[in-house]
Amino acid sequence: MIIFKSVLSNKEKKHISSLLYEMSDVYGDFYITRNNLRLFIKENQNVLFDCLKRGDKIAFNNAGIGVICGFSDKAERKYLKVLTNDPKFIENVLKVVSWNLDCDLYIKIKKNNPQRGVLEKNYFRFAGDRGREVLLLRRAKKHVERTQNQNPGLN
Repeated sequence: MIIFKSVLSNKEKKHISSLLYEMSDVYGDFYITRNNLRLFIKENQNVLFDCLKRGDKIAFNNAGIGVICGFSDKAERKYLKVLTNDPKFIENVLKVVSWNLDCDLYIKIKKNNPQRGVLEKNYFRFAGDRGREVLLLRRAKKHVERTQNQNPGLN
């Protein structure tokens, strides 16, 4: 079962810290950007916990961690950051997120990250090239439904 929330208990914080310690971020994609500076979550757990207190979301279980950033900053874009070695975890996180949030969701990952294929199978589409990285976007359900209603022949 995946836990999805903003406010964490002390026990859950310890569990998250343990997961961060055990998992490796091979591709360097698990970071939060502050003032144009990449703060890697594994080394800056206090930033993660602060962002969660201010409204960001986290989804986790023993297979991985997914963080949705942007709520705490009242940013226009909401970014998904995932740390896992299990492709099934990504699919499950995306299900939980879509049940709980209806917003456009962006992810920026390295082009050679195998998570990219799983994300593209789950409705993330190319939104921009960032050198060694690619920006992917999954539209909110309300946006997809509105587009389909305006163009019923394009289903």
